[in-house]
Amino acid sequence: MNFAKFFPVALIVGILAAISVLGWQYFSDASRYPWLQIWPVFITWGLYFVAGAKIGRLHKEILGITGGILFGYLTLLIAFAPSVQSALGGTWSLPVTVFVIATIIVLLELTDWFEFAPVYFIAYAGYFAYVFGKFSGGAGNATEMFYFWVPMMVGLAFGVVTAVLRKRLLEAEGVYGSAQETVFDKETA
Repeated sequence: MNFAKFFPVALIVGILAAISVLGWQYFSDASRYPWLQIWPVFITWGLYFVAGAKIGRLHKEILGITGGILFGYLTLLIAFAPSVQSALGGTWSLPVTVFVIATIIVLLELTDWFEFAPVYFIAYAGYFAYVFGKFSGGAGNATEMFYFWVPMMVGLAFGVVTAVLRKRLLEAEGVYGSAQETVFDKETA
C-alpha cells in the first residue's frame, strides 16, 4: 500500500482522536464528570488493533477488560483488608495478592472465552494506575471500576469504528484484501 492511499486512513484516526479529546474536555470538567479520563480510551483503542482488529474477538476483549478491572478491584479489596494486612503485614499483602491474581489470569489462557490474558493484564495494570494515580479520588471503591470501565469501552468502540472506516475507505480507493495490509500487518515474526 502506498502513502497516497493510506493517508486518508491516518486523517480519519487523527479526526477520531481529536473528537475523543474534545469530548473528554467537555465531559470531564468539575461540573460534569471530573473522574472521566482520556488515556484509557487510547489504551483500548490501540489494544483493539494489537489484538488483530477482529470483530469476532470483541467479546473476548470486553470480557478481558472487564475481568482485568474486576481483578484489580479484588486485589485492592483483599490486599488492604485488615485481616490480610494483619496476617501478611503491610509489605507483603499487596505482592502476595498480586501473585495469586496474576497466576489466576495466566491460567485463564486454558479456557475458551476467558483466554485473552494480555487484555486482562492491560486492564489490571490500567486500573491500578487509575486508582493509585487518584484520577477519581483513589478510594479503590466499586464505583471507580465503572468510572474506569466506561472510557475503556469507548476506546474499544473507537477501535471498531476505525477498523470499519479503514476497510471501507480503502475499498473505495480500490484496495482490497491483503493489499490493505501495512508493514505491521505483514510481519510474521
